[in-house]
This record gives sequence, C-alpha cells and structure tokens, in this order.
Amino acid sequence: MLTRSRPRADHPARRWTWRSGRKALISTGVAARAGLFVVLAVIALSLSTPQSAKALFDTCDWTSQSINQMADMPGASAENIFPSVKQWDGKRELVSGATHLKGDAADYTLYELDAMRGLNWASTQVSQGQAKDGDKADDDDCSIQNEINNTIAQMVFDLSKILSRSAISIKEISSNPSPLAALYEGTIEGDDSVVDRLNNGVFKLAVPTMILLTGLWVFGKWRKGDMREVWSGVGWAAFVVIAVSAFLVNGNYVAVVQTADSGIAQGNAALTEAVLDSAVDGINPPCDLADNAPQRGMRISSCAMYDTLAFRPWAIGQFGDPGKKGIEYKETKNCDFGKGDRCADLRVKQVIVQSVTNFDYYSDDKDIIKTKENQYGALRKYIAQNESSRMYEQWSGRKPANRISIAIYALVASLIVGIMVIVLSALTLLWHAVTLIMVILLPLVAIISIHPTQQKLLRGWWQTFVHSFVLRAGFGVILTVLLLFYQMILPLQIPLGMQLLMLLLVTVAVIMLLKNLLSGKFTPQVAGADDALGIGDAASGGSQKLVDRTPGAVAKASGRVAGTTAKGAGQGIRGGAWLADKVGADGRGRAALQKRGWLGQSQREQRKAAYEAAAAQKRSGEAPTGEPPVSPATEPASKSAPRRSGRVSGSSGQKPAAQSTAPAEQRPSAPQPQPQHQPQPPAPRPQPPAPRPAAPAPQQPAAPAPAPPPRDPRTPNGRV
Repeated sequence: MLTRSRPRADHPARRWTWRSGRKALISTGVAARAGLFVVLAVIALSLSTPQSAKALFDTCDWTSQSINQMADMPGASAENIFPSVKQWDGKRELVSGATHLKGDAADYTLYELDAMRGLNWASTQVSQGQAKDGDKADDDDCSIQNEINNTIAQMVFDLSKILSRSAISIKEISSNPSPLAALYEGTIEGDDSVVDRLNNGVFKLAVPTMILLTGLWVFGKWRKGDMREVWSGVGWAAFVVIAVSAFLVNGNYVAVVQTADSGIAQGNAALTEAVLDSAVDGINPPCDLADNAPQRGMRISSCAMYDTLAFRPWAIGQFGDPGKKGIEYKETKNCDFGKGDRCADLRVKQVIVQSVTNFDYYSDDKDIIKTKENQYGALRKYIAQNESSRMYEQWSGRKPANRISIAIYALVASLIVGIMVIVLSALTLLWHAVTLIMVILLPLVAIISIHPTQQKLLRGWWQTFVHSFVLRAGFGVILTVLLLFYQMILPLQIPLGMQLLMLLLVTVAVIMLLKNLLSGKFTPQVAGADDALGIGDAASGGSQKLVDRTPGAVAKASGRVAGTTAKGAGQGIRGGAWLADKVGADGRGRAALQKRGWLGQSQREQRKAAYEAAAAQKRSGEAPTGEPPVSPATEPASKSAPRRSGRVSGSSGQKPAAQSTAPAEQRPSAPQPQPQHQPQPPAPRPQPPAPRPAAPAPQQPAAPAPAPPPRDPRTPNGRV
C-alpha cells in the first residue's frame, strides 16, 4: 500500500521551486536534440552514398504524347447553329450536323464530307527518330510550354472556324435561287394566293371603271383637238390591260420570277466556276469535283470560301509553307474519301484521319474513334519516315508561335470576309423581299396606271422590279470577285501583315463598286418612271446605309483583334524589359531614357513625383497649390484700379480712328446729298449745319452707281 512519506525530524523537507523544474526541462530538451541530430546524421550519410540520380517526376508525366489528334464528331465548330444547304440536291434543304450522302465520296467536296471537322493542329512530343521506331517520348523531348502554346493557338483558330462556318452558311442560304420560297406559298403561289385574290377580286372588277374614266379623258382631249394625246392614251390603256392580265393569269408571274431567279443563280455559278478555275490552275483538292456534278459552280464557291478561310490556314500552321499547296501522299491504297489528286494529298488525308466524315458516321464500324486513333499513329510514322526533319518539326508543334500568328491572321481574315459576305447576303435577301412585294402590289398599281395620266406608277414599278434582279445578279458577281482576290492573296510569299492589308484594300474597292451598283448605274432607266410607292427608294436608302457602315465595321473588327493582340505582346515585351532593367541595372536605363525625353513617365511615377513635390513645398513653407503668393502692395493697387469701359477715345491710336470712320460714312453731313433710289422728304424746319471735323473721304465703290433721280425741293406742305 502506497502511503505519503513524511520528512524526518532531523531532515526537513526541501520546497519545490520553478527553477528546479526549468532545469529538468532543459535537460530533457538537450537529450532530445542530441538524439534528433544523431538520426539526421545517419539519414544524411545514407543519402550521400553514390547512386544513380532520378527525378521525382518526369516532364512527360505532365504532358500528353499527342494533342488535338482525336477525331471530331459531327456538330463541331457550330455545325448545329449555322446549317449548310444541300446544294448537291435539287431540294436544297438545310443540314445541321451529319447527313446521309448517296453515291461515292468523290461526288462531294471535302467541305460537304466534313464541314469544319478535322481542322485541328495536331502536335506530339515524340521526336522524329522515336516516331520512326514507334517509341514513346523521353523526358528531354517533352515541353509543357509548347503544349500550352499549341492549345492557345487552337482556341483562337476555333473562333475563326466558327466565323467561317457562319459566313459560308449565310452565303449558301442567300445564293439559293429562291431563299424566300417559304413566303411564296400562299402569297404568290397556290390557287388561292394573295396575288390571285387581288387579281380576281380587285383588278378584274376595277378594269371597266378605269376604262370608263379613260374614255372620259380621251373625249376631253378629242374635243380640244389633241389627237396625239388621244391615241397615246388609248394605246397605253390597252397595253396595261393586256400585259398585266397576261402576267397575272394562270400563275405566269410565278414562272417569270422562278425563271429569272434560276437564271441568275446559274449565271453566277458558271462565272464562279470559270473564274476560280482559271485563277488557281484548275479546281484542286479539297474542292475538286467532276465536270458533270450538279450545281458545280455554287458548290465550288462554298468550298472556295472553306479553302481560303479555314483549310489553307490550317495546312500552313500544320505543315508550314508547303501546306499552301498539295503535299504528295504515296500510300493511296484503300482510299475511301475520293479519288485521284484528293487521295494523293497529305493534307486531305490528315483531315480525314482527324474527323468522322458523313460516310464514316453512317458506316458499320462501331468503334470508329479507335480506328481513327490507329490511323493517326500510322500517319505520324509515315511523316517521320518520308518527310524532312524541317517539316516534321513544324508538323509536331515544336514551333507554336507560327501557329498563333496563323490563327490570328485567320481570325482577322474571317472577320473581313465574314462581314462582307453577311452584308452581301443581307442585301440579296432584302431585294428578294422587294421582288416579292412588287409582285403582290402589281394588281393595285396596274388599276391606277390604266389611266393615261398615271403612267409613272407602272413605269416606276417596272424599273424597281428590274432593278431588284439586276442587284441580285450584281451581288453574286461581287462575291465571286471577292473570292477570286482572296484565293490569289493567300498563297503569296509575303508577310501576313501585308496580306491582311491587301485584303482590306480589296474590301474597300469592292465596297466602292457596290455603291455604284446600288445607285442604279447598271440598271436600265425607264423614261417618266416615278417610285411613288417609295419601296425602291427605301430599299436603296437602307442598302446605302448598310454599305456606308461596312468599312467602319471591318476596320473596327479587324483593328480590335489585331490591336488587342499587339497590345498584349507589347505589354509583355515592355514588362520584361523593365523588369530586367530594374533587377540588373537598378532602373538606370529607364531613368536615362526619361532624362533624354525619349520615354515618358507612367501614371504611378507621375503620382509619385507630384506627391514628392507637394511634400517638398510643404516642408519649405510654400503653398502646395502652386499659386504664386500675392504681395500686399500689389493687392490694393489691383483693387483700386478703375474699371475700363468699352468706349475708346478717338485720339488714342489708329484703331479708334478706324472705328470712328464707320459712323462718319454711314451719316454724312446734311448739305451733301447722298445717292438714294427713293426720294426722302426734307426736315420740316431746316437748321444750319453744325461745324464738324473733316471726316476722311469715303471709299469709292468698285462700280459706278446709277445717277439718282432729281430731288423734289418742295416740302410736304408745298413750300420750297
């Protein structure tokens, strides 16, 4: 049993103090520190033993072996937002995403097979030697910075692809021979359309009344003996009734409008095919089509925009300068995406490998993504074995700065072309609507125009109707000219900045041509025409405003993109230079430039200098506002100074004398008569003239005034 011990009588108990506890704690700490030192020394000795060095992680652990090589599925790059038109089909339906295609792949362009799919800048960390042997990348070959830059370039290029897709989609919809065909049903088409109801219920019933009114007008002219007006009025009324009735009967107006629309579309398509074929030495991949392909010209026009805005910039960023033209591909066996030159083009092959085409989407292969991945590995090995190290270095993404510049160029170019295409498409749709409105209003205009005095209404209707077809044909020609110049500018061996400048100049020149077209210089003028309805004038005014704002929109959009990019690059370069100067030279370089006046102060430096100046003034006892002190002697003098009036004495100088001359000229002395056109009565009580100082002689007029009439010396009361 434990008991509490008690101190003995001869040895009293020693009291416990804090000092003894502190000594015990220090002793324990010293022992623990000695033990920890021994343990760390043993660990250090074990780690210092010579052995093979190995990093905790490799760079390749943070990167992917390849990026952007996965096959795109249908719907990429806003396919579902901006549909395309089945131009190869007579129905011309809209397509969003994948669509089932009939026949062979060679019957379609690459844009019709893939849309914007597959245009991804693939990059790999595998070197050329490793790609030949099928090995993976080592730690020395991997670069996190290259992967980040390639990802940024692809993000910018994706925006360009979306803009290009929207421009092509709007162009195809507006190039349709009848883009407003949905509005034709029930308005100008059908047995009970609006035009038929106006023809049967208004025009035919009002013709007898208008003929009676015309007869009364003819009778009046016959009574006056004006036989020329009589026969002219009778002939005009007969012509209007016969011509309008023939145009409106049995839906002939529908046939006329559709025939004109189809002819304009076919003419523009033939022009596009001929111009682009001669400009680029034949229609090459990716836009190659058979000579007997349906709607070949319109389909080549859409594919030319795809080639200019998306495919060729992608090929330049992927392969370098050789990507501007076709690159030979030798393994043409089992080609399922075309034939001939298309199968022998390495650029087209990689696009097919990196996308799921419309044929692949409806194929029996259930694991199409894995198949495309294997095809990419085989393509990488082919490029490593058959192409030069220079091309492989560009193809593998080791130079991402080139891709970033190409992406910015493609974005600005797509903005320029996209805005112009949208403007032309909007104008085309506007004048299609004008044509539709003019056909609907024809029965009403014809009723009034039967009377010979209202010929200007029908003449104006006819001029606006023809003007709408001329403008729509002209818009197609202008779009073809734009595509021609864009296709010619991109392959030139000049800097990208010069190419953008040339694109802007071509755009401005086309806008000037567009203004002349809208002004009616290319439209036949009808004598005596008057747009009393105001439809043509309103459409022309709106078109002119839209065209006038187009250069500003193009410059603003392209300048904003280029300016933001240049500003970011300039700020990065400037920040790096100032940081190096501050760390290495303690800011002496920047101070020297500011001392010479070559460099201004930043806002922070200006605030700092102002604060230091205010503090120095405060310390010296001066007013911090910077105003000069006012002495007491000056203040009363300024207060007691007389106020200066606006009157100036005549003896003070030349200026007052010149001012006093004007009233002397306006009020001469009484005895000297002044030439006046109308006589003035003299004063009732004449007074002797007061002596006046001699005034300067009045200036003689440039031309002699006519002699005044003799003055009557008599006063109003008859006295002299």
